[in-house]
Amino acid sequence: MQVKKIAALCALACAGFAGQAQAALTAGQAAVLDNANANGRVIYISGASAVQKGFSGIVANLFVPGTVTWYGNAQDTTGSDYLAVAGTLAAGTGAWAGQNAIIIERTVGGSVYGVNSVARAESINALKVTSADCGASGTGADNTHAYVCNVGTNNMVPDAGVSDVAPPLFQSPVNTEGEVAAAALDPVTELPLLTSYPIYGLAFGPAVTTTVPSTVKFTKSNIAAIMAGNIGTWDQVDSSLSGDVVICRRTPGSGTQAVFNMYFGNYPCTTNVNAPADRYASSAWNDATRTFTVTPGTGGLVVVENASSGDVKSCLNAAVNGGSYSTKDRSGNPVTVTFTAANNKAVGVLSMDSLNGSTATSKWTFRNLDGAGQITWDGVAADLPVVSGSGKNATISADGLTGSYIDGTWDLQAWESFNIPARTTGAKLDVLNAFLAKAQDPSVHAAVTALKYVTAGIPGNGYTGARVLQAGYLNGDQCAPYNHN
Repeated sequence: MQVKKIAALCALACAGFAGQAQAALTAGQAAVLDNANANGRVIYISGASAVQKGFSGIVANLFVPGTVTWYGNAQDTTGSDYLAVAGTLAAGTGAWAGQNAIIIERTVGGSVYGVNSVARAESINALKVTSADCGASGTGADNTHAYVCNVGTNNMVPDAGVSDVAPPLFQSPVNTEGEVAAAALDPVTELPLLTSYPIYGLAFGPAVTTTVPSTVKFTKSNIAAIMAGNIGTWDQVDSSLSGDVVICRRTPGSGTQAVFNMYFGNYPCTTNVNAPADRYASSAWNDATRTFTVTPGTGGLVVVENASSGDVKSCLNAAVNGGSYSTKDRSGNPVTVTFTAANNKAVGVLSMDSLNGSTATSKWTFRNLDGAGQITWDGVAADLPVVSGSGKNATISADGLTGSYIDGTWDLQAWESFNIPARTTGAKLDVLNAFLAKAQDPSVHAAVTALKYVTAGIPGNGYTGARVLQAGYLNGDQCAPYNHN
């Protein structure tokens, strides 16, 4: 595992922030942080970046309204690496109800850190949510980081994790973390340390830059060929197109990447798999400088690996606009990505809780499969997403009872998993169980704008009716056929 290297690098990167005054917190907010830390009421959840928007909406239900303050990472320009909430826990959260508490979520590196690190009790980078390290004004408001904190040099062991797919699917080397790929969890000695609960279904989709017209037809077959590196130029997708194919993918260990690996490459479900193309597919990646330099006209596939879903969106936008952005490599080290020219044509891997980024004027949109077209949304909770074209895409009706995602027609999805280790007990377990109950409830999803049209309850969790999937994997096995119930 690479946690010692990550900690050392973070110590260097964050040293310049040590001792900085963080005076923007009110006295009351500082007192909440001091009280929660002094009494050990801090919970650390690591894993999937695909569920970050859902996390913030669901976890808010655990706190007394009006007591919540949100925190992000001062060193993260995309705002997607860490999220924390502090406030007074509401009734129904166990022994800590009525007390101040902090819940920290880490998404950098993706789902594997909600699986391997949780089972192995590994100490990994965390947001340092203290009155001394937080308080500078952030960019967010409600349910986002209104204030920012420093990343801690004293790592923490996660109390629980979230993953986009079930823990057994994180197989080495394609679905595990690290510059030297970590071993998968041992099925006899390590996997049993986790109790995993399916929490909700989340639709995923291919995100394609608007430099590729929405009239171009995508299928499961041609997306699979792109992801495996068997298609390198756009004329192989549509004869009217030209130029190199750019893939904005995630680093190994990402749950989003694991969903795409499973759906389009059958990895690791059978021995007959197509492993995904990675950063070595072209000369764009430089090991020595830890940079990607994307120059059009090289005559083949270019693959850019990204540490978070936010970075994938940065990749898609930079592909169209040109320019540079920052991400991290497989072990969390800083990486710079530069597109030397604009108007590249790229495909990205994203969960559809990013649907509010797929708009009529954005640089990329979620595309249909089995035909042409796209799905766009204005981000207003009361307005349905708009699907155009001849292909199919994930939809949920206004009443939540019908739609291609509900009836199983759209099966490019994740069944989000909440993974609790046997060592997490007592008051922390009470809070995590309260979170689990909220996360499984379709009526809670419906109240979270980012989840309303892209998530659904999972069969077997005790819910029926609106926003509950009418299809499921045979025996709950995510490698099994997806059948109508």
